[in-house]
Amino acid sequence: MLISLNYEGNSRRGEEHTFTAARRSSRPECQPRPKSHQYGDNASKGLPQMADTVPRLPASSGSMVSVEEALRIIKDHTPAPVATDVKVTSSIIGSIIAEDVRAPSMVPEFRSSGVDGYAVVVEEGKPMKKLFRTGYTTGGGCGGLAPLHPAAMVKVAVGDVLPSNANAVISVEHITHHGREKEYVEILTNDFMVGKNVRQPGHLITLGSRLFARGDHISAASGATGLLALAGIRTIKVFRKPRVGILSMADGITTHFDQNPDVGYLALVSVLSSWGFATVDLGMTHNTPGGELRHALLSSDVILIMKDASPSRLDLKPTIDCLGGTFHFDCVSLKPGSETSFATVPANVAERCPPGQSPKLVFSLPSEIQSALVALHVFVLPSLHDLSGLGRLSHAAAAKPWIAPQLGLPRVAVVLTHQFPLDLKHTNYHLGVVTASRSDARLYATSVSVGPVDVRGSRSNHGAEVNALIILRAGRGVGIKGEIVEALLMGPIPGSDTRLIC
Repeated sequence: MLISLNYEGNSRRGEEHTFTAARRSSRPECQPRPKSHQYGDNASKGLPQMADTVPRLPASSGSMVSVEEALRIIKDHTPAPVATDVKVTSSIIGSIIAEDVRAPSMVPEFRSSGVDGYAVVVEEGKPMKKLFRTGYTTGGGCGGLAPLHPAAMVKVAVGDVLPSNANAVISVEHITHHGREKEYVEILTNDFMVGKNVRQPGHLITLGSRLFARGDHISAASGATGLLALAGIRTIKVFRKPRVGILSMADGITTHFDQNPDVGYLALVSVLSSWGFATVDLGMTHNTPGGELRHALLSSDVILIMKDASPSRLDLKPTIDCLGGTFHFDCVSLKPGSETSFATVPANVAERCPPGQSPKLVFSLPSEIQSALVALHVFVLPSLHDLSGLGRLSHAAAAKPWIAPQLGLPRVAVVLTHQFPLDLKHTNYHLGVVTASRSDARLYATSVSVGPVDVRGSRSNHGAEVNALIILRAGRGVGIKGEIVEALLMGPIPGSDTRLIC
């Protein structure tokens, strides 16, 4: 996805975001975000005390796990989603239905016209006259129009309520007007019968019909809010979306092009917001994240720790242990992003924590922006989807696993357009561009970092066009041109005229 970075300052600690391209404040431009504070004297309150500094290790203290094993561990420790009642507004877009939604009444509750035309009374077994006088009705109230005179007809539009005794509607294409005031209408067709162009009550929505099933995703294109409003439903039960807290360590995520700690923060927030998740700025801390983590447990369901760019690795295990948490892994056979780590912390460590809270998830991301974004897409997104209720299908839908939505990014097969280097120990996730060929209906993948160079000496694809992570399994040599591999789609697939003949 396209990430627009703007360096116009930062928000206050604890501020919840729906990212709008920049956080505005009176703080001078390009100054670091505020440092996090300790929230009270932990020792005096009987809470675990944090060490003055967190140890730094030269290498990972745990064994390396595969990407598949890391995803399994994360799923096993992700709490069940929490259902909540919400009002039917545009804010429910992107939510997952927590229980079946059924129609409380039929829609419409009256007989209506199916076309623009004239309502008439047709008598079975009797020939129908062809010339009528219009306007032989008296107004209609809540129960619809008054009975129609047998020798008259009344003009109706599609969807209009019909007179109580009208049993057919003649379309405007099949009539013509006569008289100075066009007070007479002649029928030009013999194709009319009882029930012609008449819609019965409940033809749109029947009483008790299931509008949405548990596990359904409310998308912007589905018109779900309109359907719920039509059915007269004001509130529904959905799974609550998790809130994501972001805590920076030391200088935050940096690159050698720009040491501004806001760069990495804004990169993460822009991606999370594009997925529809609210973020909480937990500020920046130096070496002592214990107090900040304890405070974050109150405001966040998932906590992302942005490591600094120090040559030594930050060991968070002592901090997690002091909070009563569990460290599950701290090294993954993934490139870039091998330094990603994952832990869970009980929510009751936090002050004023309501009882019955689920454990909180803590992800520690690499310091380099590209590595952090890869880890965010590969590991954090599936967990956020799980917490949001994605895949929690009804019993009927669960019997058809092939229609169940997948957690994380969509996975597709692609054809490599050039050679890709392989790594002996790590699975490589290349940022790349996937296009759909108009000529052979195949998906082609090109890396933005190792792709062909054009005549000006630059790569043929710019990073702003990235829409996929191209997966190259560990191995010797290279992934050859024309080979079919897997890719995770991060955005829409553009069309192209690419055609590869090997």
